[in-house]
Amino acid sequence: MGLDALLQAGNAITSFFAGLNGVGATLVVIGLGMLLAIGAGIGLYMLVQLVKQIPRMTPWEFLKFVVISAVILIVIGVILP
Repeated sequence: MGLDALLQAGNAITSFFAGLNGVGATLVVIGLGMLLAIGAGIGLYMLVQLVKQIPRMTPWEFLKFVVISAVILIVIGVILP
């Protein structure tokens, strides 16, 4: 069910950009792709740093980490279906 929504969103984005022509539209698409790549890189870097910090956490910090992770997973689970 979540993959169908992702596929529909991808088709909507593709159909939006299919109607654009010219150099300006190409530059906009390239710029958006660059921003997306930078955002993904920053997110991956932050995730790696967080994983490195787990062994150094106090029990209270680790408990907060687990609770926040659970809340994020619940929110993702509500949004995807």
